[in-house]
Amino acid sequence: MKRRHFLRNLATMPVLGRGLLSSGALLAGFKNAYAASGKTLVVIFQRGGCDGLNVVVPHGEDEYYRLRPDIAIAKPGSGVGAALDLDGFMGLHPAMAPLFDIYQQGHMAVMPSVHYENANRSHFVSQDFIESGIGGMRTADGWLNRHLSSKSQDAEVRAVSFGTLAHALKGNTPVTTIDTLAKLGAGMDVETLNRLTAIYQQPVSSLLKQRLLLKQHGELAIDNLSTLEPFSKQAYSPENGAVYPDTNYGRQLRDIARLVKAGAGLEVAAVNIGGWDNHAGQGGAQGTQASRLSEFSGGIAALYRDLGTVYMNDVVILTMTEFGRTAQQNASKGTDHGNASSWFVIGNQVNGGIYGEWPGLLPEQLYLGRYLAHSINFTDIFGELLARHLNNASGLAAVLPGSHYQPVGFLA
Repeated sequence: MKRRHFLRNLATMPVLGRGLLSSGALLAGFKNAYAASGKTLVVIFQRGGCDGLNVVVPHGEDEYYRLRPDIAIAKPGSGVGAALDLDGFMGLHPAMAPLFDIYQQGHMAVMPSVHYENANRSHFVSQDFIESGIGGMRTADGWLNRHLSSKSQDAEVRAVSFGTLAHALKGNTPVTTIDTLAKLGAGMDVETLNRLTAIYQQPVSSLLKQRLLLKQHGELAIDNLSTLEPFSKQAYSPENGAVYPDTNYGRQLRDIARLVKAGAGLEVAAVNIGGWDNHAGQGGAQGTQASRLSEFSGGIAALYRDLGTVYMNDVVILTMTEFGRTAQQNASKGTDHGNASSWFVIGNQVNGGIYGEWPGLLPEQLYLGRYLAHSINFTDIFGELLARHLNNASGLAAVLPGSHYQPVGFLA
């Protein structure tokens, strides 16, 4: 029985939902079994609707400052809290400083106005539309699972969804769902393990599919829990001076680095970071959003540094959010649900720069008079990642049904 089944099926076993995977000998074992030759896509979802206008700052447009007298980010060169200039017109929020060096190295694509036609402004509906891979429609499965199902690959750990199972990874292909590797199986004693083993080894008389699946998943989980137990106490030390945020988000990104370095065949990893629904007291260079951006960017920079040149040649990081915010601040010095927002793609194979025509913030340029219009359809970003990074150009029609893929150009 292959060890990967343990990880893939833990999500169906709440009693085993804390675990054992770590570095050291376990990583060495993975490397012996699977060469680190594949590509990895890390997807970070900023859930809550991130205000892209204060992340990628249009400091060259005066209308921006008129619309946001209390929360706008100051022009570059204007002192502490000023935007970090990208091209003379666009800049980054100062809390995004950890990613500024990556941009200057030419390995970060900045897309300030990403969304889809006739967009929905409900958090959960828009999240589902985007993760379904079809703007304006929710499917039972997600675009990333359809990708996994369209190509076969033998791997110890092919896909991981941290926290809860992301809609993008729901579908026919089983996906590991964990909080962090350090929490896998904590507190599982030998007696409990033996009892569970006896339970799941019992024959199933019923022909109900659900019972058969539960038995199979339980047997695999128990078998592999026993296999991985010796590695539970081994530590992991990030490389190249990388320091991850001391948060669940930071620990999850660190776990991704561990799995990539293990050569475990990790193809897709999904991570969430919340706290972007700032209807009041959003702040500008400092405040609620700035704090979230510091954690967000610091975690990505740590992952990039930890993996180093060799691994980042095969890893691409995509960040997304379900929508942006209103162009104008509200009376509570916050922003309300909007339309387009900023997405990023990071990796050594990325053609850095700013992508998409800037829609503008004048009244006649705003979508419905209130929102930033979009100039890049999110499905084109997905299509480029599938075709040029995950080598699945032949599967685009199945993975992104109904889309008419137009390359954005951030990957060679």
